[in-house]
Amino acid sequence: MSQTKELRRIRKSGHLTIPKSIREQLEISDGDVLMIMEQPLGLVMKPINEEHIYNESIVSNNGKVNIPIEIRRNLNINEETHFSVRLDKERTAVILEILEEETG
Repeated sequence: MSQTKELRRIRKSGHLTIPKSIREQLEISDGDVLMIMEQPLGLVMKPINEEHIYNESIVSNNGKVNIPIEIRRNLNINEETHFSVRLDKERTAVILEILEEETG
């Protein structure tokens, strides 16, 4: 089974759009809450149904989520940051891998 993988940029406001194909595979819809966890290479976002202690974001009707400012600061993420957006191997979470900037 092939991995769905797309490139995305975060807006200055912290918004990032999860591709429709990934939202459909995870059955994420408008108003769903995603848990956001920092990882060494980026972020993991996973749908949740119960109370938790993690950062969270609510999905808009077109798949936009807001990455909290404290996570953007910790990972040095800004509007110039590019991500590879894909599902994890278990197909239970969205992986946002920060891509290295090309130089020269």
